[in-house]
Amino acid sequence: MMALNGEPSTRRWLLSHVYANAPEAVERMRYLIDCYTSPGDPRLGPYVLAVDHLASGALLGHVGFSPFRNDVEVSYAIAESHRKQGYGAEALSHACQWAARSFNLSRLLAITESENEPSRRTLDRANFVHCEDTVMRFQGAEQLVSHYVWRADGNEAR
Repeated sequence: MMALNGEPSTRRWLLSHVYANAPEAVERMRYLIDCYTSPGDPRLGPYVLAVDHLASGALLGHVGFSPFRNDVEVSYAIAESHRKQGYGAEALSHACQWAARSFNLSRLLAITESENEPSRRTLDRANFVHCEDTVMRFQGAEQLVSHYVWRADGNEAR
């Protein structure tokens, strides 16, 4: 987790996932684990899944779900050393299908900085549909972001 924390792309695109030190990261991890049971529902609080490499068991990153307005937003990150191998789109796709079944969700929202082309390509490969670009406070700053929607029924988002 701390290795992911120190990667340049995490520090560029996911400031909310950067921890000052190991004790802060441990505290955040404990909080996220507690959220599995209380509230235990991504419409009410965060629900984060680890992405592990099947053969080696290495932690590759995460896919997380959390409430955002009247939707559930998905976030994701894959270690730089394992990018461009399809792990991000595969993990995102499987996690979204799981969350839709487990929590009876018909759609999921993803928001990324419009400049973050790798993230946008991952969303495209995971069957998210680009809906709009807006300016909003995101990762600590007002900026242009792209909104994507994934639908459990596979239909185009409207």
